Amino acid sequence: MGLFGRKKKVKEGSNGEWTSFEFVQFLIKYPDTSDDNFVEMYSNLLGEDNLEKDLEEYWKQRLEESFISQEEFKKIKREFNQRFKKIRKLSQAKNDTKDIAEWAVTNTEEEDRATDDDKTIDENFKD
Repeated sequence: MGLFGRKKKVKEGSNGEWTSFEFVQFLIKYPDTSDDNFVEMYSNLLGEDNLEKDLEEYWKQRLEESFISQEEFKKIKREFNQRFKKIRKLSQAKNDTKDIAEWAVTNTEEEDRATDDDKTIDENFKD
């Protein structure tokens, strides 16, 4: 244990449910988190996707408090919006892949049943 207590660990956030505001806060606090973790977090988003709005509100407050300049605000906003787009695209690709896999499994089962039925019909007509 250090001088100021235990060292704070970065929590793995992908398992829980997140509001848009919490998601933005986590992204700001831990920007080096992998895209895979952010995609998982995004898939657990509660309510509406207001990422850009929540981000803008946060940084506007920081701008008013003079923690950042107007130029920094524009740069940050642009960079985060690009990250949001990437996360949304990856999340959509993940969902599309899952849908395709489910479709393939469902249709393969139906084809297998149809093939088994065809064999039974063929066997009945052999006599």
